[in-house]
Amino acid sequence: MGQIAVFSDSLTDSRCYCVEEGGKVLIIDPNQGEKFPDLLEKLGWEPEKVLLTHEHCDHMQGLNILRERYQLYVICTEMCSRNLGNPVKNMSSMMEIYLRFRNEEKTEAVYDPVRCRPADVTFTETCRFLWRGHTFFLKALPGHTGGSCGIWMDEKIMFSGDYLIPGEEVITRFPGGSPEDYEKITRPCLEKLREGIHIYPGHGCDYIWKGKMVKG
Repeated sequence: MGQIAVFSDSLTDSRCYCVEEGGKVLIIDPNQGEKFPDLLEKLGWEPEKVLLTHEHCDHMQGLNILRERYQLYVICTEMCSRNLGNPVKNMSSMMEIYLRFRNEEKTEAVYDPVRCRPADVTFTETCRFLWRGHTFFLKALPGHTGGSCGIWMDEKIMFSGDYLIPGEEVITRFPGGSPEDYEKITRPCLEKLREGIHIYPGHGCDYIWKGKMVKG
């Protein structure tokens, strides 16, 4: 196995993960902006695929610049794909207000609306594919947003997006969120996760799942 590199956005604390194999990269949640492609080039990495855990702007704001620079496939749920171009559904139109509230108005954030074209490959329930010797399984997990999903790699790793964030409750009050879908569909799935799986959340540090949420 190659490596999993983590890139954090200082403004939103979101996490971008790059799975690297032989200089080729699969990117999960490209939160980085214009400098991201230059960083990849310095590392000698060429992105081939982008996976999105959900449609919120702090997890995909670097998508447009990646598409301008590289030939790659973007994969996400059908609902996520539909909302990528909607600044309300992808939260970019209200991110400044949210960040001020979250940081108790200590941060003067400037966040421009983000509009991305639809994904290249979409699914409604599940998606499975092989990439560079790794098995990826994506499953729709609505609740935080209508387009949220979990991403499993080799049955040993889960990229959980804005679920299973250390010390954080699941937020379902944002546009497209649904507490009913979370309780009916997503929470039962998360509760069935086997112990020992490596969780890489959309915010915060990675950890080993012990059958319950880790403390922040």
